[in-house]
Amino acid sequence: MNSNLAVKEVEFQGSKLLATQDKSSEKIYVGVRWICDGIGLSEDQMKRQLKNIREDLVVSKGVSNLTLPTNGGNQGVWCIELDYLPLWLAKISITPKMKDNSPELVEKLVEYQLKAKDVLANAFIHNVTQIVPTTYKDALIALVESIEEKEKLESENQVLLPKAESYDTFMDGSNYKKMNDVAKSLGYGRNKLYEFLRGQKVLMNDNLPYQKFINNGYFTVKENPIQKGQFSKNHSQTYVSAKGFDFINKLLNENNVIRLNDKVKK
Repeated sequence: MNSNLAVKEVEFQGSKLLATQDKSSEKIYVGVRWICDGIGLSEDQMKRQLKNIREDLVVSKGVSNLTLPTNGGNQGVWCIELDYLPLWLAKISITPKMKDNSPELVEKLVEYQLKAKDVLANAFIHNVTQIVPTTYKDALIALVESIEEKEKLESENQVLLPKAESYDTFMDGSNYKKMNDVAKSLGYGRNKLYEFLRGQKVLMNDNLPYQKFINNGYFTVKENPIQKGQFSKNHSQTYVSAKGFDFINKLLNENNVIRLNDKVKK
């Protein structure tokens, strides 16, 4: 199994779904077989669906064969990326015959189409799962993990508390902030921040972000018109989202970068 994958069993509609997140790309995947079993598809129907998604021009782009731990040990599992899950499920047509012969299957399919993506995303993004321990040992493990998570959060809160005021200023309701505002909130010079992010291969030489960081929702690029006499031209400028602010803050911490606030404390 790839050590870069975080694996969870997530309970949904009475079934356990095998899901995983790639720690590098932060993409979340779910096992196709587990989705089919949860809906109530037969083995032949499951094989047909797997064939369909692998041959579909769009959905196939979100399908990967990942090595994951199963009841039979580490095995190759066909998984679909979470963003493609609703698209695949929407392509499973609900026919009048299905409504008459398999109303329960139809009802589950609708629930999966509407809610499965959010439940799976919450399991990783917000660490919310719906799995209830079934044994005394599992309950103890869950309790210990809960206590450790609480202690970790309390420790992080103590570190972040002095920065809360500047962060709240940043989070003023708009979606993106200029790099200058971000630098002030982080207690770091704007030009130094640009230089640091270029060195980390987050920004290019023109201070615009690489596409993968835009795709991750950290940045956006806006065209701002600049007027010079009778002429005007567009100037590309990098803006940072709240998610991007958190990303930059963690990146500075990981590299032990000294900020203005740190110098004041010393």
